[in-house]
Amino acid sequence: MRPGESPEVFLDTTFILPFFQIDIEVEGFDLAEFAEVLSKLPKVHLSELSIFEAKAVLRRLSREEPAYLQALRAFGTNLAALREDERFVFHTYTPQDDENFNLIHSKNLGLDSFGMIILAQALNVGTLVTEDGEILRLREHAEFKEPRLGKLKILRWKEMRSARPS
Repeated sequence: MRPGESPEVFLDTTFILPFFQIDIEVEGFDLAEFAEVLSKLPKVHLSELSIFEAKAVLRRLSREEPAYLQALRAFGTNLAALREDERFVFHTYTPQDDENFNLIHSKNLGLDSFGMIILAQALNVGTLVTEDGEILRLREHAEFKEPRLGKLKILRWKEMRSARPS
């Protein structure tokens, strides 16, 4: 990480999917490198919302492709492994998150509610890793440079891996 950046990251839902045996198509993404990068971080944050989204994605995929049925059956086991790893911090929706959500909503940034929840929770961590185009475009949005929202560093995977700690 660069000087002044938090050594902790908040992962958007895309980056939760590999934990549940769901491949992701992200430029430059390699599962082994992902595991290595995460292993060097003291804490990795994620939203409980992302767990629900991962389950829904896996359920949909298993209806379309029977090969995902085994991953669907293993979902609880994979979730237990994540929860047992003390480096992973699961965020429930708090009053602070709601305050952050309301601030983000007031800026009329064109995000859906799920994107605003992820942003609201990531604000408390300082760095969000996402491939969501709607969220990524906020990096250039003037409203997102104001003091409270401007504290959040939004990175793509390729940017995070190039800034990873050694």
